[in-house]
Amino acid sequence: MKKRHWYSWVTLALIFTLIIGLYQPTQAQAASAPDYKIEINKKTNYLYLYNGKTVIKTYRVATGKTKALTPEGTFPLAVKIVKPGWKGIPGGVPNNPLGERWNGISVNGDNGRTYGIHGTNNPKSIGTHASSGCVRMKNSDVMDLYSRVYEGTPIWIHSGKSNKIWRGNTSVGLKTASGTLKTTTTVNARTGPSTGSFIVTTLKAKVSLPLIGKSGDWYHVKLSNGRKVFVHKNYSTISIPTPPSSGKATVFVDVANIRSAPSMSGSIVGKAKKGTSFVKTGMKGDWHQVKLSNGKTAYLHKTVAK
Repeated sequence: MKKRHWYSWVTLALIFTLIIGLYQPTQAQAASAPDYKIEINKKTNYLYLYNGKTVIKTYRVATGKTKALTPEGTFPLAVKIVKPGWKGIPGGVPNNPLGERWNGISVNGDNGRTYGIHGTNNPKSIGTHASSGCVRMKNSDVMDLYSRVYEGTPIWIHSGKSNKIWRGNTSVGLKTASGTLKTTTTVNARTGPSTGSFIVTTLKAKVSLPLIGKSGDWYHVKLSNGRKVFVHKNYSTISIPTPPSSGKATVFVDVANIRSAPSMSGSIVGKAKKGTSFVKTGMKGDWHQVKLSNGKTAYLHKTVAK
């Protein structure tokens, strides 16, 4: 065997470390995550990160000095910034109170620059009520959170009890969608669902792009280079493909109700687990008309089967 010098191993180790250090999930990669959500409990000063229904990380945080300072409700993550500046203080310096990362929250439609989840130069404050309204984290923790979540992640802030069940407003946050977006005028495509998010590119009028999601008044689309961006609904139109009238309808939620009629008031005649497929015989509005194993006709809503 050929002898390898010690400095060759050191070189390989350095290269490996550099590759790992450079790799951070991009917004486009993160957006493929199935279901990220954040819960912040102001009473206990804990932040819970969910993936689907499961808490995958728990962090200690600091919140407002008074209950009124940190807003309560469900808000989207609007903008992410590395080494944010603060009132003339450049980012990344020891006296910058925002620390290493800024995860801006859009409260009542603002640009995500007033309230945010950020690092701190005062780690002793973590676990207390010490901020002017923002949510503070240790720099190592906020960097970890930043690398995981994406613009559009719903953030539920409250001061009640936490039972590791996300109970925020389910209408807030990035939801999957399909169809085609067509711009009606020149419009900025942004990294997140807010005018405070960074501009990725400017799209010309009459540009068609695949629709992949929606967050509030913003559509999530994919550019020709694969980058995923947000476009405001006021500057675009959407065309949604008509579901096929026949074929298969497959359940994509954990458990779906099978109903006797194409209505939420229709009686439940059965339940189907995720992955169950039915012979599809037609569409009734937003409902898949399917044939059951006993030959009877039943219905599955398009939000539970595709």
